[in-house]
Amino acid sequence: MKFISKIYNHFANDSLYKNSIFLMLSTAVMAFFGFFFWIINAQLFTTEQVGLGTTLISVLSLISGISLLGLNVGIIKYLPTSKRKTEKINTSIILVGIVSLITSLIFIVGLETFSPKLLFLRENLYYSLLFVVFAIFSSSNTLIESVFIAYRSTGYVLIKNIIFSLGKLILPFLLVSLGAMAIFLSFGGATAIAFLLALIFLIKKFEYKFKPSLHTGIIANMAKYSSANYLAGVIGTFPQMVLPIIITNKISPQQSAYFYMDMMIANLIFIIPQATTQSLFAEGSCKESEFKENIKKAIKIITFFMLPAIIITIFFGNHILLVFGKEYSSEGFKFLQLISLSGVLVGINSIYGTVLRVEHKIKEIVIVSMFETTSVLVLTYLLLDKGLSGIGLALIVGRVISSSYLIFVNKRK
Repeated sequence: MKFISKIYNHFANDSLYKNSIFLMLSTAVMAFFGFFFWIINAQLFTTEQVGLGTTLISVLSLISGISLLGLNVGIIKYLPTSKRKTEKINTSIILVGIVSLITSLIFIVGLETFSPKLLFLRENLYYSLLFVVFAIFSSSNTLIESVFIAYRSTGYVLIKNIIFSLGKLILPFLLVSLGAMAIFLSFGGATAIAFLLALIFLIKKFEYKFKPSLHTGIIANMAKYSSANYLAGVIGTFPQMVLPIIITNKISPQQSAYFYMDMMIANLIFIIPQATTQSLFAEGSCKESEFKENIKKAIKIITFFMLPAIIITIFFGNHILLVFGKEYSSEGFKFLQLISLSGVLVGINSIYGTVLRVEHKIKEIVIVSMFETTSVLVLTYLLLDKGLSGIGLALIVGRVISSSYLIFVNKRK
């Protein structure tokens, strides 16, 4: 018992360990309930409807990423030492909301170009309005998570995402008659509830007061750093966001469904380095003097949790996919193996990328994002006839290129 108590106290008293574990638990909770969410959807809806629903969710994520303007990173960097915390949070939320509104409207207007198979979204005014509203909530929800990370209070992220996951399970049964839109509305509705809950946490626990306002001086202070991170983030996440649209339009909605389920499982692996390095970034922004020691801790956490997860997924991923149906296992297993293996590269990129962020070397992050994204999209186009396996190879090669560049840049330093 003393040994267990000693280990618990070690983790509980170290903010890097504690916040990393809370973020990983948060994702684990979402994944656990997410499995049930997609099992329910796989039973309630056809594979084509699931494919269209996952494409809509991917578009929502793309719009959210575009609308954040890098402020999610800027908040983590500058909020801990700011004397105007409330104004900084309010300005970020309002600005992100405005950009989400504009971006989602552009998408709806240009559906014939962006994704003709989603035109049903524009044919119903209520669907269009809800799409816009959920786009605003989605980007704001991501931003508010960064606020909790900046405060090094990621336990609230865990609570918020538990509510999100539970809400998401109930809604498909209530909306089943709406087909593919039921999946999207369940996801969007749960996101809205989670954001409002997080807002209450901020108000009650951190003396925050929500007031719609834009302070240009605050934006100017974060602009250079946030905009560079924004560019790198949008470029870096672009392939994963647009690939479901490409697959739906060029192959089939069914293959998009297989892709989405595989990525959902693989993201359980990827969240380990991502959550750890988010906490590492927050620690580095607060205490740069301890940054080198925290890097070593982060590497230990990533290695301890990620390697077993990769091995289990590579050898037993087909059994995991069976919970969604036999076709998901037979059609998606090879792709799942490929992207799971790339988790090692994601870990390398996360560590080296965080070092560059703390040192304000954002130019290198933009360059590496461009290398990876260009490689993935070009190779996807060339290997599209090989289906999901070709896309998996494209993702691995892209990550090999980005890891090689990041290692080169850091060794040169």
